[in-house]
Amino acid sequence: MGRALIILLAGMLPIACGAPHTQTGQKGRIIALTDSLLAAGGTDTVRFGHLHPGEIGVQQLLLANHTAHPVVVTSYGRSCGCTTLEYDAAPLRPGESGRVTLYFDSRGQWGWQLRTVDLRLSGAQRPLRLFVEAQVE
Repeated sequence: MGRALIILLAGMLPIACGAPHTQTGQKGRIIALTDSLLAAGGTDTVRFGHLHPGEIGVQQLLLANHTAHPVVVTSYGRSCGCTTLEYDAAPLRPGESGRVTLYFDSRGQWGWQLRTVDLRLSGAQRPLRLFVEAQVE
């Protein structure tokens, strides 16, 4: 009985310790889209941590619409072909969140990497700039 309990608890430990911060039941990092961000632009940093050469890092991000009107990701620009963004072009109504997936391809990269991805949003005067950081070893 005691051994079974230890095995059960040991199996649950990684789940409890590694649970990501969630909002509304969705997993991923949350970036709040606000009226001030749409007016003035904004920045955030996405850290991929340590990657091996040739490894493709994946980060799930949630764009949470905290404005009073729908927001759409219209396009994106990138400083390097090593970054890619997948997103749904459907409008995010006020209070909704939408998932975007950011990829960092470490092929041909070495050492500390800093790249940018600019998300262009409907109604925004300036893009949301994501700084993409990775250490390729």
